[in-house]
Amino acid sequence: MYLSTTHSIMRNISGDTRKYTVEESIKALKSAGYDRVDISLWALSSRGGIIDSDSWEEEVLKIAECCRDNALPVHQTHGNTAEGMDWDDPEYDWAYMIRTNLRCIKATKMLGGEWMVVHPMNLPRDPLYSRDKAREANIRYLAPYIEEAKRQGIGLAVENMVDFRNFRRRYCGGDIYELIELVDTINDPSVQICLDTGHANLSGIDVAAAIRAIGPRLKATHINDNRDNGNDEHLFPYFGTVNWKETMKAFGEIAYDGDFAYEAGSQKLPADAREFWLKYTSALGRELMALAK
Repeated sequence: MYLSTTHSIMRNISGDTRKYTVEESIKALKSAGYDRVDISLWALSSRGGIIDSDSWEEEVLKIAECCRDNALPVHQTHGNTAEGMDWDDPEYDWAYMIRTNLRCIKATKMLGGEWMVVHPMNLPRDPLYSRDKAREANIRYLAPYIEEAKRQGIGLAVENMVDFRNFRRRYCGGDIYELIELVDTINDPSVQICLDTGHANLSGIDVAAAIRAIGPRLKATHINDNRDNGNDEHLFPYFGTVNWKETMKAFGEIAYDGDFAYEAGSQKLPADAREFWLKYTSALGRELMALAK
C-alpha cells in the first residue's frame, strides 16, 4: 500500500480566510512523508473553480508539474458529484455536472492517475427505493463516464455511500453487496470499487467484512473514522469506532496494493500546528499499514 491523502486536507487555515493552494498542499504533504496525493477534483469543480474555468487544462498541467517536481505522484482522484439533496432538485444544472465531470476524467489522466472515484446516483424525487431500479439507473448514469474513462485509459472506482436508514432515504451503494452487484453487472475491468471506511461504519457495516467481500474489486480507498452517531465526521483513525486492527488485517488478506488514502479534515487546526499535525497523520498511516503485513 501507498500512504496518500486528499489534497483538501490542507484546504483551510483556522481563523484565516486564505486557503492553501493545491501546490502548497502538495509541498506540505511531501514534507510530511506521504507517498502519493489524491487530487480532489470535486473540490476544484465548484462554479468558477479550476475545472470550471476556460484555462482548466493549463491549470491541471501546473498541478501535474508540481506533483512531479515534488516526487508526489497521483494514483487516484475524486471526480465531481452532486450533493445529497441535489438529486431531488428539479432546477439543478446537470449540464454543468456532466461537463465538469468529463473534464475531471481527462484531468485524472493528465495528472498521471489510474483511478477516479465517482459517487453512484440517486433516482430524483423517488419516494420508494428499489434496488433493481437504482442499479439500472446507475448503469445509464455511469455509461458516458465509462466511455470517456476508457478513451482516456483510466478506471472508475464507484464509492460506497451511506445507507441513512431511518432518518434519510436510501442511497445506492449504501449496501456493500448492492455496490458489488452494480459493478459485477457492468462487468468491465475499468469499473471497480472505492471503499469509504467511514461510510461503511456509519451504515452499520463491519469494515473488515466489507473489504473481504469487495476483494480484488477494491482499487481505491477513502480512509476515515466516525463515532457512528449519524454524522459523516471524517475523523482520523482511532478517533471513532472503526475496528482498525481487523480492518488492516482484512487489507492484508486481500493483498490490497493501492492507495491508503485519508479523506479526513483539518479545518479547525491553526496554521502553526499544521506541520506537526501532518507528520503525526503520516506516522499514524505508517503504523496502520504495518498492521496489514
